[in-house]
Amino acid sequence: MGGQATVYLAIQKGFDREIALKVMSPALAADPSFGERFIREAKIVAKLRHPGIVTVFDVGEHDGFYYLAMEFLPETDLRTRITKGMKAKDALWVIQKVAKALHYAHSKGYIHRDVKSENILFREDGEPVLTDFGIAKASNSSTQMTQQGKLIGTPQYMSPEQCRGRKLDSRSDIYSLGIILYEMLTQNVPFDGEDSVAVCLQHVTKPVPRLSARQKHYQWLLDRMLAKKVTDRFDDAEKLSQEVEQFLAGDITLSHQTSPSVDEIRASRDDEHAAIFDDEDDMVADNRMVNRSSDKKAVWPWIVIPLLGAVGTFGYFKQELWLPKAQQLLGIDSRSQSIPNNDSNDPSGKGNSQQADTRTTSSSNAEEEARQKQIAQLLVEADTLEPLPDLDPAQVRQLLQNYVRVLVLDEGNTKAIAGKASTLQKAANYAESSLKDGNGDRFRQYYSIIESIEPEHSLLPMLDKKFSAFQQNQQEQEKVAENQEQIESLLAQANQALTTNRLTSPKGESALDYYSKVLSIDPNNESAIEGIASIKNRYVKLAQQSMLSKNIESASSSIQKLRELDANDDRLAELEQQYESVKSKVLEERKAAAAAAEKQRQEEKRKQLLADPLTQLKINSKLNAASVAYSEDRLVEPKNDSALAKYQEVLDIDYANKRAQEGIKLVESKLVDLTKKSIQEGNKVAANNWLSQLTSYFKNNSNIPVLKQQINELDVTLEPAKPEELPENNNLENADVPTSPPDDSGAIETSDNSQQEDDGTNQ
Repeated sequence: MGGQATVYLAIQKGFDREIALKVMSPALAADPSFGERFIREAKIVAKLRHPGIVTVFDVGEHDGFYYLAMEFLPETDLRTRITKGMKAKDALWVIQKVAKALHYAHSKGYIHRDVKSENILFREDGEPVLTDFGIAKASNSSTQMTQQGKLIGTPQYMSPEQCRGRKLDSRSDIYSLGIILYEMLTQNVPFDGEDSVAVCLQHVTKPVPRLSARQKHYQWLLDRMLAKKVTDRFDDAEKLSQEVEQFLAGDITLSHQTSPSVDEIRASRDDEHAAIFDDEDDMVADNRMVNRSSDKKAVWPWIVIPLLGAVGTFGYFKQELWLPKAQQLLGIDSRSQSIPNNDSNDPSGKGNSQQADTRTTSSSNAEEEARQKQIAQLLVEADTLEPLPDLDPAQVRQLLQNYVRVLVLDEGNTKAIAGKASTLQKAANYAESSLKDGNGDRFRQYYSIIESIEPEHSLLPMLDKKFSAFQQNQQEQEKVAENQEQIESLLAQANQALTTNRLTSPKGESALDYYSKVLSIDPNNESAIEGIASIKNRYVKLAQQSMLSKNIESASSSIQKLRELDANDDRLAELEQQYESVKSKVLEERKAAAAAAEKQRQEEKRKQLLADPLTQLKINSKLNAASVAYSEDRLVEPKNDSALAKYQEVLDIDYANKRAQEGIKLVESKLVDLTKKSIQEGNKVAANNWLSQLTSYFKNNSNIPVLKQQINELDVTLEPAKPEELPENNNLENADVPTSPPDDSGAIETSDNSQQEDDGTNQ
């Protein structure tokens, strides 16, 4: 579809194969007719299963993008091969193959309508493939070849009937294929021009171009394919394919005779037939079809295996990072346990009660002594930690554990009770201090110590509130920091947009958009406020510069942008006043320039027309006819054969013809004089007749009111003149009027009147 779609090389994941992905332009996707045409192409091609027609795998629409997945053809298209030069034998082979593909499409009821060299691709084995059925249609469709006044197809390859917008059949595609044959033989299309109309006119009117003497052997085929009449072409593409195949094989007995050159070809022998191609091949560059093969090797084992080895080595030397967690997830206890051996059995099994009591008393004393010793040791350790300033979480935990152990040994120990309470308060104070320092992690450490010792401690709710406030404050600060970072980024983008004059467009990427986003985050941001003010100043300056350069469209746009930004801007009124003044002057200048240009164009056209001797003859003939009519008083009537009509016909050809201009003035003047003369003679009927003609054709003549008054004052009782007494058109002996209009010295005098003019000369 040319500029209407883009083709990408893609990989189809499910099959791991290369495909051509044709994606329709998003701008055209907005038009339902283009989307329908795109989908229609896919449906048509999907129905056509032929080796000479491109294969379609999938079609659909995604996020507004229409796509068509088809087989990937890596070789160049036919147009590219033509530019490099092709052998005639290869050219005929391509025609034969493509004709078979066309016949298949025609047999399925579809006409391609856009057969051209760019739409013929090649597979790796060199086989040609027909593509781009975007404007194909069913052969029984009544749809014409125009759409909203535009030709559908490529003008250089269109058949005469396609150019005329008539109903098409398979022979239209054969004509297009004939254009391709000529292009392959000569490297040019036979008909070309400045626009599609000029090209189509040649298709319809110009004869089939003649090939050179070295290529005359193929003229018979070209004549049949490019015949202007549909009935003179091959009946169908299959017949074309068969005859080309026979010609290539050396059997050149043809079923249709088109010219003497065909008879010569029919009379050739097989060896002469081979020589035809040999001679022709010497005249053009060789362009053999090259098969491409891709050797893709699997590279993944060389990447994956070393990677797995590296991961395994890393895991072995970093067991301490992952092994404990793995044991925990698997329910394995990695800790080693030891059971103390407290064997207190008496080996002898003997003893007396005294000894037992002694041992009991002795044991109790020893235990008490050991307990007191342990308490004293714990308190000494606590006394060592207690006076230290700024205890870290580990030290606080150690201190509290000492006091708790003492209370386990002696629950009434006052020093431990007081120490525990004091240390818990210290932990709370340290936690609060950590929040003030913004260290939430350290707070949690102190908090967890208090919670582990006294889960219901009264300090915990207070710490919870302070931590919630801390978190909220942290979130606000993070939000402020995030906003500030975003604001800085937006301001940088706004400055860049200002530098590239993206003031208010495109939407979402303009300086105004970026400044507005900043103000939505921080309504009082001075940089954004100043930035929007600079945008307004820029539009004021642009409007003033545009008015100085008389570019009123740009000035109007800048003023409108300023109004949209700030309808209350004090500078708007003055700018609009200046704009209206400049606009008025500019429009007058443009109008005058346009009038001058049109006058110049008309003058050039007039000069070109007057340079034609036939035009001069036509003008002089009409001027002579006007002179005759003037002399016979056929001034304005009859309408088509009066002096006025002939002069006007001259002006239609040459608007500046002085004889015609002066002649019209003479006609008007003579009508006035004839009216006056009739009034003087008292002939009211004749006077009214001449005045009626004057009023009908020269209603702005200043004499009309006076003449009317004079006629009304005529004595109505006067007897009307008899018909024979009425002034004859050519008998005005006493009329004070010119007897004939002025004559140009260069005029061509003819003895015939206006009846000599050829039909259709006044075009």
